Amino acid sequence: RALFADYAAELADPEQRRLYEEEVAALERERGVEVRFVHPEAGYVLRTSQAGSRRCYLNVCSNPHVGAPQAHAEPGGHRWALPYSLAPGREELGRGGRRRLVYDVVFHPAALRLAACSARFRRLLSDTALEAVERHCAVQLDRANAAVLRGTKYKGVPQAPVIRTPLPGGAPPPPAAGESPLPPF
Repeated sequence: RALFADYAAELADPEQRRLYEEEVAALERERGVEVRFVHPEAGYVLRTSQAGSRRCYLNVCSNPHVGAPQAHAEPGGHRWALPYSLAPGREELGRGGRRRLVYDVVFHPAALRLAACSARFRRLLSDTALEAVERHCAVQLDRANAAVLRGTKYKGVPQAPVIRTPLPGGAPPPPAAGESPLPPF
């Protein structure tokens, strides 16, 4: 029991998390891939249901690693490009031990600032988040009853998904004998 408590404390330690992320980034660089961890910053929460029976929540979050929103002028208005990052859904326990599904949809901070100023843009951001989860997770969400939870900025325990991009030129040559790309222990 004490060993598990030590393990849980180590996972919660920000210094250990930073070290873990550095090690993962170094290992991925060896494979020719750049890795950036996307730590979601709370925005707002959409409550809906999946397949009409399971309650689920969409955390609409922000992180500067995600591309900024761009408006393109067209006849009759603008067409918005809203890049996002979507982590796979996860099950968490809610009050009373009931299971709930949680999805994190991460946009650029500028998108959430625009949503805070404009109800129409907030609706566009919410529709984009719902569509992203439906398309990439192959689920059917109840869009008609989707509602913003007032006073709630995030549901569940934040998890940092990664953005992987190939390095130009592919994987670097392996290090010479005795050299390690990992930081010393």
